Amino acid sequence: MEHVKALWDKLTIPENNIVIQKDSKQEILGTGHNSTIQVPGKDEWYLVYHRMTYPKGKEMGRFSGFHREVCVNKMEFDAYGNIVEVKHTLEGFNFKTALSNC
Repeated sequence: MEHVKALWDKLTIPENNIVIQKDSKQEILGTGHNSTIQVPGKDEWYLVYHRMTYPKGKEMGRFSGFHREVCVNKMEFDAYGNIVEVKHTLEGFNFKTALSNC
């Protein structure tokens, strides 16, 4: 367990550590259970997460948590390597374009 402590000691958490959050203005709710993927051989990262179905999720009340859609958004990093808060899109994601040079 000493190696775990050593890793934890090196971990720095930025003051604003939000990666993604709901966007009430766009009615994008329930952004949870996320993960990241990297385009092979590139310093290009994407956040994969699910959210309540748009636009019907809000109307479904307590059942909205059972009706989710998978979303992918590009991740950006600041000059210090911190993750910049991911902004939602409603347009979708084009995997073919993003992965065309892999």
